[in-house]
Amino acid sequence: MDIRINKRLFVSLLLAAIIMAANGCIEHRFLYRFDKAGNCDFEYSARGDSIDIYDPAGSFPTEPLFNVVTRTEVDSAGTETHILEAKTRIRGDSLPRTLGLREVPWTEVFLKHPAKMKVTPLFFVSIYNFNAVYEGRDRTDIEGERWNYIPEECRVLETEDDTSKTTEERKILEEKYAAGMIIWNTERYKLRMREIIDRTLKRHPDIEIQQQWIDAALSEVDSMIQTFAADMEIKELDLDNLEWWNDLSPHANLIIAENLNFIGDTTLKSDIIQMGELLEMRHQVTEDLMDESFDVRVDLPGRVISDNSELMETGVLIWRFDGEELTDNDYELKAMSLYIYGERIVGFLVLVLAALLAIRLKKPKKQLTASSSDLPQAHDSIPPTGHG
Repeated sequence: MDIRINKRLFVSLLLAAIIMAANGCIEHRFLYRFDKAGNCDFEYSARGDSIDIYDPAGSFPTEPLFNVVTRTEVDSAGTETHILEAKTRIRGDSLPRTLGLREVPWTEVFLKHPAKMKVTPLFFVSIYNFNAVYEGRDRTDIEGERWNYIPEECRVLETEDDTSKTTEERKILEEKYAAGMIIWNTERYKLRMREIIDRTLKRHPDIEIQQQWIDAALSEVDSMIQTFAADMEIKELDLDNLEWWNDLSPHANLIIAENLNFIGDTTLKSDIIQMGELLEMRHQVTEDLMDESFDVRVDLPGRVISDNSELMETGVLIWRFDGEELTDNDYELKAMSLYIYGERIVGFLVLVLAALLAIRLKKPKKQLTASSSDLPQAHDSIPPTGHG
């Protein structure tokens, strides 16, 4: 592919990326506050741009399961920050698995963070075991690693200080970076088409499709994607043009339907379209997560005896991480606390002492009655008279 990208183009691309990142930057905060029974006062808040906070496709808490409040803060410079706050009281074993509790069409679309509280009650103590997993997005497995197509030397463009490069050197790196992005984008759409076919067929195990039909569909789709990338108007290339799904999907869906003989089956055709839309939504959610931040706080009854938190403030455990940490791997939160029922121990000791005292008071005393033979004999004070 002949890639001729000038510096002005790359600056426009980066500017578009910054704008999208600014719109996608959300600060998420979770607070789990448990009582001795294991019930949780759950609080969630999100701070960010109005486009994100009021996005109807976003996974945020909703009524009536949550008490939801939205408000706006304006700083001295006039910048608006939109805030969504939600509260609810819920059992520790029924904590939310996503940012919201609403029904989602496919569980892999939104970030999942299943959390659970296990309470082990004993007479004198209770053990509280909290566990939550913010599940990774498996982006590399699903879309491939973009840095396999972008030269490693281009990483300097993502750092704040690239003054060591001359203008001409930066221009060359920018062209290599953009060219690699186009190739990566081409390959990830090919991977997506394979996933669409695979997931659609798994939904309908009763339908037998010959492997040669599948191979033909994939070959034709790959060729279509490659031609689309090669025919792109480089002068119009920007970040939006690197998201080709709206342009590609109608042609790709038709190719799959024709090759797999789905053309007359509206159910299967609709499944192909829906699966493609869900995969695109998953990609967008994953991309948005990359620059979002998470602050998770857990307040457990009693004394914390083990945890993997970063710090503790006034007895509250705190974990802080960025969405980029969820690119491929899970982020797990673990904590255990021990609550000692002091009043029960004191009460038990009082009962034991009272019982011992009662036993001692009820024990009969020994009666000592002396017989005459046991009494000491009295001796005459006059000495006996001897024989004379």
